[in-house]
Amino acid sequence: MVVEAPEPRKLSAIMFTDMEAPAGQRWRDECLQQALHDEHGQLVRDLLPRHGGREVKRMEEGGFLLEFGAGLSAVSFALEWRSAVDARNRCVPGERRMSIRAGAHLGMVVHRDGDVFGEGVNLAARIESLARPGTVYVSETVAAQVEGRLRAPPVRLGRNELKNIKLPVAVFRIDTPEEPRSEGALMARVRSLLGRRRVPAGG
Repeated sequence: MVVEAPEPRKLSAIMFTDMEAPAGQRWRDECLQQALHDEHGQLVRDLLPRHGGREVKRMEEGGFLLEFGAGLSAVSFALEWRSAVDARNRCVPGERRMSIRAGAHLGMVVHRDGDVFGEGVNLAARIESLARPGTVYVSETVAAQVEGRLRAPPVRLGRNELKNIKLPVAVFRIDTPEEPRSEGALMARVRSLLGRRRVPAGG
């Protein structure tokens, strides 16, 4: 009888992101929607290496499944990403604005063929589904890693029964950037990214 060795597991911070039109709005056509998805993807991929993150895959609806070595790295990415999108939204027409949200969990995962699997992945996905537009929600394991490392502590939202998760988990909201950033420098960076991809007039 051959007994297969269990697949190796690794502790990782898994993050799911989502991007959509702001509440109560819709993009005028599929061409614009695709252009904004591409622009958002470009922004994520530009910021990701700065925080030691890895793109596992892009989701069909325009969000991402991302992996980081630690919860603090995931949160640092999410806060810079959110600040960049907020800055971007202030300098584009209303029909080009986007709403984002993210959920993250630090747990054991299995790597297989470039993808990640396990309850840690499932939990991150459920937390992202709870997040309100414009927010970053994290599990208690991530909140514990960033406690005392941010300008304000994570805000505990209480325990939520999450779909397909055996035990109730504490969920936290991350509100404050890790460190003050120059608004001018951030706007210049966002404009540089926007300048790489423009939607043709009427597109």
